[in-house]
Amino acid sequence: MRYKIEVLDSYTQKPGVLISLVVTLFSALLLVSSLVSREFHFYNSESIAVPSLIFEFVYGTVLSFLILRNKETYIHLTSFLILNWFIGCFCLNTLIPIFQDLPIWVYVATFTFCISNFFIYRNSDESANTPYYFFLNGLSFTIILYFALYLIPAMPYSFIGIIALGLGFYGLVPALVIIIHTLTVLRYLTRNRIYFISFGAGFSIIIVSLMVFTIGLNIESNKIAKTAMVKSFSNDDDLPNYIAVSQNLKPNFFNEILLKKNIVYTGPDNFFSFDNFNSFSNQQFNERKTHNPFISIAYLFCKDLGLSNDDKINILKSNFDKRLETEEQLWSGENLFTKSIKEDVKIYSDSRLAYTEITMNIAAAENSRRDQEAIYSFQLPEGSVATSLSLWVNGIERKGILTTKEKAKKAYNQIVGVEYRDPSLMQWKEGNKVVVRVFPINNKTPRTFKCGFTTPLKVEDNLMNYQSLSIKGPNISNAETISRIQIVGNTKIETSKDFELKNGFYINQSKGLDDWHANMPLNKIRSNSFAWKNKVYEVKDIEKTVIPFIPSEIILDLNTNWTIKQIESFVNLDKKNMYVFINGQKTAINKENFKAVQLDFEDFHYSLLPLYKLAKNSLIITKSGTFSANFEDLENSNYLKKIKTETKERNIKVINISANINPFWQTVKEQKYVDYFQTSLKNSLKMIEQHQFILFKSAKNTVNIEPAQISIQENIKDSILKSNGTNHIYRMYAFGKVLEEHVEIQGDTLANNQYVELAKDANIVTPVSSLIVLETDEDYKKNGIEKNVNTLGNASINNDGSVPEPHEWLLIIIGSITLYFYYRKNKKQTI
Repeated sequence: MRYKIEVLDSYTQKPGVLISLVVTLFSALLLVSSLVSREFHFYNSESIAVPSLIFEFVYGTVLSFLILRNKETYIHLTSFLILNWFIGCFCLNTLIPIFQDLPIWVYVATFTFCISNFFIYRNSDESANTPYYFFLNGLSFTIILYFALYLIPAMPYSFIGIIALGLGFYGLVPALVIIIHTLTVLRYLTRNRIYFISFGAGFSIIIVSLMVFTIGLNIESNKIAKTAMVKSFSNDDDLPNYIAVSQNLKPNFFNEILLKKNIVYTGPDNFFSFDNFNSFSNQQFNERKTHNPFISIAYLFCKDLGLSNDDKINILKSNFDKRLETEEQLWSGENLFTKSIKEDVKIYSDSRLAYTEITMNIAAAENSRRDQEAIYSFQLPEGSVATSLSLWVNGIERKGILTTKEKAKKAYNQIVGVEYRDPSLMQWKEGNKVVVRVFPINNKTPRTFKCGFTTPLKVEDNLMNYQSLSIKGPNISNAETISRIQIVGNTKIETSKDFELKNGFYINQSKGLDDWHANMPLNKIRSNSFAWKNKVYEVKDIEKTVIPFIPSEIILDLNTNWTIKQIESFVNLDKKNMYVFINGQKTAINKENFKAVQLDFEDFHYSLLPLYKLAKNSLIITKSGTFSANFEDLENSNYLKKIKTETKERNIKVINISANINPFWQTVKEQKYVDYFQTSLKNSLKMIEQHQFILFKSAKNTVNIEPAQISIQENIKDSILKSNGTNHIYRMYAFGKVLEEHVEIQGDTLANNQYVELAKDANIVTPVSSLIVLETDEDYKKNGIEKNVNTLGNASINNDGSVPEPHEWLLIIIGSITLYFYYRKNKKQTI
C-alpha cells in the first residue's frame, strides 16, 4: 500500500498532472450533474454542461499544443487528454443529442477505457496487474470503435463545426483516439505476448457476444418477416395484417427488442436524425427512448419486419402486456415512484364477495420540479368491479363522482392539459383492467389516492379463493407495503404469504406488492340480501341447467396450448362434422389427418375465430391461453363489426377446457355473444357424447357471478326479506347488468343513459361510466358533472352495510328527536 502511495505521489509531481486532475474532476462533476438533471427533468439541465465544454475546449487545446511542442515533457498527460475529450463529447451530447439517450453501461464502458489507459500508457516497470488492464482495455475499446464508425457520416459537418465554433472537433474525437490508441498500444502488444492475449481476449468477448446476440435476433426477425410476408397474401380483409404476426409470435426477449425498433431503441436507418422518435406512429408508447449500441449494431443484420410502428405497438400490447405503456399520457411520469401501499381486504364469506381498498402514496425524485402524471393499471380477478376513488387535495380526502366516461375524460384532459390542476380519473378497460390517473406530482407535492374494488371469491374444489390484485405503475418494487385482511364471520383462512393475527386482523408488512391468495372453506349460501330503493338483492346459489344440444358443427379452436392427446380424444368421437379453421378456411379434422393438422398450430398462440361465418347452433371447443388481441385493438376492423352484428343470432356454444381465459374470449363471454361454459376435458367429451350443454340459468332480474358460483336476484322488497348483507351485493348486480346489456346499447343514446344512471346509482366504473375527482365543486359545475345524489356513493372498508330507506330515515329522525327531548326533560328533573 505504501508503495502505491509513493507511486501516486511521484506521478502527481509530474508537470501538468495536478491541474489536469482539477479540470477532470470539475468537468466530470458537471457532466454527472447535467446527466442527472436531464434524467430527472430539472430545469436548465443543458446549461450545466456549458461550463464543462468551455473548460474542456480550453484545456484540450492547450494540452494538445504542449504535447505536440514538447512531447518528452507532457506525453504522460495523453490519458488525461483522451478522458477529457470524451467528457466533452458527452457534455456536447446533452446539448446536441446526436446519440439520444445512452444507457448507463455506455458511460461505464467509455470511462473504463479511459481509466485503463492511465495504467497502460505509464512509462514505468511492468506490473502483475498489467494484463488485467489490457483485458479491460480490449473489452471497452469496442465502444470507441462504435462511436467512430457511427460518426463517419457526420465528419464533414464536424470540420465545418471546427471552423464555426470549435465544437465540431468533438465529432472527430473517437477517430483521433483510435489512431492515438492503436499506435500506442501496438508498441506494447508486439513486445509482450501476454498483453496481446489479454487485449485480444477482452476484445473477442464483446465481438463473440455481439455475434451470438445478433444471430438470436436475426433468427427471430426472419421468423416474423416470413410470417408477415406469407400472411400478406391472405384474402381475409376482415382482420388487420398485424394480427397474423401476433397470433404466431411467442413472447420472448428477442421479439420484444425487434418490436421496439424505432419505438424505444434507435434503429440504424435513423442514425444521425435528431428527431429519431417523432412521427413514427399514431399511438403513444411511454417507455424511455434509448440509443443502445449493442442493439443498434444487431439491427443492421436483421430483416425488416414489414410492420408499421402502429402494428408493432399493437403486438406489444396484446403479446407482451404493454397496454399501460400505450395509455395516453399528457405529462411525463418517468421520475415518479410509489412510496407506500396500504392493501386492505375485507372478506364477506357468506356472500362470496370481497372488497379490496388500495391506498397509494406517490412521490417524485428529490429535486424534481416539473409536474408529472402518474398512471396505474389494476388487473382485477374475473368479474370484479371498481367501486371507489378518492384523492387527497390540500390534505383533505375528496371522493370521486361518477359520470359518463366521455364527460370524465374531457374534464380530466381540460384540467391536466390546460389548467394544470388537481384531478384523478378512474377508467374501465377491457380484460378486467382499471386505469387510474393522478396529477400533478412533484418533489414538493407527493400525492395520495385511494381506490376500491369489489371482487367475487372464486370457487374451486370446495374452497373459496381470494386473489390479490396485480398492479402496474411508477416503481412499485420498493414501496413500503402493509396488507390487512379482515373477515366478516368465523371463516378459517389460509394465505400464501405470512400474515400475523393482531387485534382480530391479519397483518403483513413487506416491500413492493406480492402476488398472493387466500383460501377459505366453501360456505353454503344462507339468507344474504341487501335492500335498496324498494328493491332487495338476494344472493343465491347459481343454478345450472342441462339442455339438449346437438351441434350442427363442432369447431376445435386449436392453438399451441393443445396437446396431441387432447386433439386425439375429440377426433376419436368420430364425428363427421368436426372442423378447424386454417388460414381462415374451415377444414375437416379426423383420425387420419389430425396429426398433420396439429403441425399447423404449433406456433399459433391464440385465434380469432370468424364467429359470424359459423353455422347456427355450432359448438366451439377452445383451450384458451392468457393473451390475445381484444375488442379495443380491433375497434376499426370489419371483423369486429361483423362479430357485433352477426354473431348473437347464431346461438353458438363454447366450451373452454382451460382454467385460463384470454381478453378476446373474456369480452365475448361478458357481452353474451355466445353461451360459454368452462369445464374439464373429460366433462366436455361427455357433454358431446350425450348431446348436452350446461347453461347457467338466467332471468331478467338475475345476474350470475360465475367465478363465485352465485347469482344475485332482484325482487320487490317485502316484509319477509331483511337487508342483512353488504352493499357490494347491489354493486355486483348493477355491474353484471351493465356488462350484459352493453352490447345492446351501442349507438342508442337513451338506452346508454339508462345504464349510466344504473352505474351512478351503484357507483361503479363500467364501459359507460368513470369516476373522477376534481379540485373544487366549481370544477364539477364547469364541466357539467353533477354530484351523485341518493346513490350508494363510494364504497368504503368501514361502511358497507345496509343503507336506510327514505321512510326508515324518517323513523330514525323521529326517534332521535324523541330521545333528545326525553334526555332534556330528565336532565331538568335531576337539576
